[in-house]
Amino acid sequence: MNDIVGFVHINKNATTCKGAENPTEFIGQTCAVMEFDREGGVLCLNPQSSALAMFDKEDVYRSFECGYSNGIVTPPNLEMVEQMMYVMKAQQRKGGYNGLVRNMVIGASLAKGKFHDSFLWALQ
Repeated sequence: MNDIVGFVHINKNATTCKGAENPTEFIGQTCAVMEFDREGGVLCLNPQSSALAMFDKEDVYRSFECGYSNGIVTPPNLEMVEQMMYVMKAQQRKGGYNGLVRNMVIGASLAKGKFHDSFLWALQ
């Protein structure tokens, strides 16, 4: 799925949910972002990737922009060839790249407010 442009953590007291039948699937969760708007709001997928919702800026606790390919979180704004090279490098890193590693990259990036993966290459 190449439509993911970032990740967001939605506030646990969010009130601006639009478009979701069940807002509790998003509130207090880390969700993949399909689109950031100019005001800081997001169009995001629930963690199960089964529903979309929009949230205004005040309900975005933390977020960061990135790319996403083959289950691998990549730096933002890479050209297609650069993204493919990054994915190959990540897949070949010592220890591999699995769901736990992906969640670590997402967590570290949310904490910094921007894509952060330097810890992946620290012992290479």
